[in-house]
Amino acid sequence: MVKAARNAIVLGAGLAVSAVVGWLLFRESKRGKLAERLLARSRVSEAVPEPMPEIKLPLDTLEEEVSTRPATPTGGDDLTLIKDIGPRFAQALRDAGIVSFAQLSEMTPETLAERLAPYVVVRPQRIRSNDWIGQAKRLAGSSR
Repeated sequence: MVKAARNAIVLGAGLAVSAVVGWLLFRESKRGKLAERLLARSRVSEAVPEPMPEIKLPLDTLEEEVSTRPATPTGGDDLTLIKDIGPRFAQALRDAGIVSFAQLSEMTPETLAERLAPYVVVRPQRIRSNDWIGQAKRLAGSSR
């Protein structure tokens, strides 16, 4: 009985080792075929080079828009004089119908954030902490 168990264990171990070796050989043969296919594809693609399209990054597009856009809109104030309002927020304010410091100074941070929501995401806390309304009041008073 002991001999039969030992023979079964040796047979099982032999089968396991041969299965692993067979799997490794099969994998290596597939790797060689894959390398041949890749080499053939690379030779074909070298024959007909295609021009690479120019990649435009969003920042480049934004810089082009800012450089072509007039600095001050006709009939309005330059809203970028307010600290933390750049060209993007100034354009969103103009799109929302706010073109002067006086209009901006009459709003609350909550109503301003709601009015800007379709154009740009800004929280009332940011408007309050950077004092957009107070700066607009000071600039509206100095422009008169």
